[in-house]
Order: sequence, then C-alpha cells, then structure tokens
Amino acid sequence: MKKQNFKFTKDIQMPNDEIRKILNDNLYQKSINQVDNSDVNINHLENIFTDETYYLAMKTVPLLERKVLYLSFVENVRLNDICKRLKLQKKQVISLRNKAIIHFKNNLNLLYKANKLKRGNKN
Repeated sequence: MKKQNFKFTKDIQMPNDEIRKILNDNLYQKSINQVDNSDVNINHLENIFTDETYYLAMKTVPLLERKVLYLSFVENVRLNDICKRLKLQKKQVISLRNKAIIHFKNNLNLLYKANKLKRGNKN
C-alpha cells in the first residue's frame, strides 16, 4: 500500500462548486427561518413564543424595549446600527436592552406567581 503525504495548512481549499453549494444551503436555511418567523416583526416580538406565559410576559414589555430586543436578538443587528435605526445613543440602547430583559424576567415571575395562586385556589 502506497503511503500518501498530505500537507496540512490552516487554509481550507474547496472547489468553487462546493462553496456555491454551502452558500446556497445557508441562504435556503435563512429563507426557511424567515418563513417560520413571518409573523414576528419589530413590533410583535412576543409572537416568537409558543408558551402563553412567555408570550404574555413579552407582550407587556414596553414597545421601544421590545424593538431593541428584536433588533439585538432576532435580527442580530449591531449596536451602532440599532442606534442609527432608532435614532438613539449607545447608552440609551444598552439601557433599554437591559430594562427589557429585567421587565421580561419580572413579568415572568409575576405570571408564575399568579398561575401558582390560581392552581392553589382550585384545590
């Protein structure tokens, strides 16, 4: 059996056809994700949740805070671009994102407590 010598480099070289296939597959996957999230937009981030508790918790987060979360986590927009799009300063966007997360967590806690009380009253 003949021994083959391979040179290893840190660059991966692939034929153009393979690169095109990978890019097309990635584009296809992104388009499928867009179809799956078609009813989720900047004003309706809560529609991303199928669980009613999470939906209600996000629904009661103020709209501007939801917009910042949407741009940050759903569209994966950079901080500078969010600032330009919403015409806000970096500090404001960071503050809004932090407030949104806090509001969402607090809303979840309240809803869990309310559900727990409801179940307690039924017994």
